[in-house]
Amino acid sequence: MTGTNSTVRWAILGTGAIASDMVQILKQLPNCEVLAVGSRSVEGAKRFGDRWGIPRQYGSYEEAASDKDVDVCYIATPSLRHPKDCMLAIKNGKAVLCEKSMAPNDTIAKEIFDAAKEANVLVVHGVWSRFFPAMQKVRQVIDSGEIGEVRSARASFCQNDGAGSCSALLETGIYCAQFLQWALEDKAVSGSPIVRGAAKTIHESGNDEHVTAIIEFPSKKIGSFECSLAHCSDRSATIYGSGGV
Repeated sequence: MTGTNSTVRWAILGTGAIASDMVQILKQLPNCEVLAVGSRSVEGAKRFGDRWGIPRQYGSYEEAASDKDVDVCYIATPSLRHPKDCMLAIKNGKAVLCEKSMAPNDTIAKEIFDAAKEANVLVVHGVWSRFFPAMQKVRQVIDSGEIGEVRSARASFCQNDGAGSCSALLETGIYCAQFLQWALEDKAVSGSPIVRGAAKTIHESGNDEHVTAIIEFPSKKIGSFECSLAHCSDRSATIYGSGGV
């Protein structure tokens, strides 16, 4: 890709529902071309590629990521593969947009970002709620002082869908945790958030299915969240200030 008006050529790694959603969005954007798809099988790549009109169909993620004409890899593989596939794309000099969760912990996430910095490529964690217009409005309310000084926040994201198939913390909890960080983090204050209390229930598969936690931020603010794949909640978030909510 050269020049500001050049077409950005994408490779889609993974062929699930979220990958289908992404392809439909990319096809509506200017200067974007979905050039390639990579799957764990040739059959899977062909099925997905034929459905969405993707010309280059690869029976492995490695082939798609190494396509010399691809600029960006969208990582929509099973979540436990995300670190490996991010590194694969970075190794091949591709920019990366990775579905959540990008990594199971901060150590592995740092390895990914360090590798991207070394390779001089962009890596973006696809937490799409950060880009909602509502988030911009909430930030305006906070910055205006309308609710006073922000003291605490809570978030709940529970759904009765997929318990045991993956970690609730990594599937829906990430939305809660990133919201608390976004709402309560003060960049002028050094230090990292500390988990002061947590509880979880484990599915017979070994994956957590319900998690709740209380987090203290260095700015003396407290956040709490609940996430689950075994029951529903109102899937809401609230920020509390000294002068309002």
